[in-house]
Amino acid sequence: MDTTDPPIKPSLRISNIVYGRKTVNRRVTYLVGPPRPKNERAIPEQVVLARWRMRTSKTLSFSGTRLSPTLWRALPVVLGTDFKTWPAYDVPEIQRLKKRKANDLRKNRLKIPGAEIVHALIAVCRPESLSKLVDRHKTWGPSRRSGVPDLFLFARDGKKRACRACFVEVKKPEERLLSSQRDEIIFMKDCSLNAGVLRLIERR
Repeated sequence: MDTTDPPIKPSLRISNIVYGRKTVNRRVTYLVGPPRPKNERAIPEQVVLARWRMRTSKTLSFSGTRLSPTLWRALPVVLGTDFKTWPAYDVPEIQRLKKRKANDLRKNRLKIPGAEIVHALIAVCRPESLSKLVDRHKTWGPSRRSGVPDLFLFARDGKKRACRACFVEVKKPEERLLSSQRDEIIFMKDCSLNAGVLRLIERR
C-alpha cells in the first residue's frame, strides 16, 4: 500500500513550515507568521488558509474557506439536483436559495459555505465532477467519514473569475492520513480536480 501523501500539483507556493506548537485540551495551534501579529495563533487548517490569503500578485487575489464534511450532501439541498443549471446561478441567487433552504440544512445537520464561495466552487468544478462527487456522498450518514478535504483554496483573476483552485487536506507532521481522506483525494483527482495533502513541518 502506498503510504506517501497525495501531492498538490501545482504547488500552493506558501510555506508549510510552522513554529511555536502549543497544545491545549488536545487542540494544536501554531503561530500564523508575518505579516500577521507575531503572537497570533491558529489551528493548522487556519494557518494554511491565512497564509494562502496573504499571497500577493499583480493579477490575482487569493481566497478560500474551510469545508464542512457534509458539503457534497448539502449542495443539492440548496441548488437542486440538475447540476447543469448550477453554473447559471449568480451570488445573489445562491444566497436567496441558501436562505430559503436554511431550515432543511439545519434539520439535516448540513453545512455549505457562503454564497460567494459556493459560486467559486461551481465555477472551478465542471457539472460532471460535481455530479460524481454528490453521487458519491449522497447516501453517507453522520457515522461514515466523508474524507472531504479541510480547505478549498482558489484565486480570482482581474475579472473576478475563480481560478487556480485546490482542495487541501492539512496534516500535522505525525498525523495519519485516513483511508477515507486518501480515497476522497484520489476520487477528486479522477474527476480532474486539483487535490492533495499539505503536511506541516515543525520548527522551534
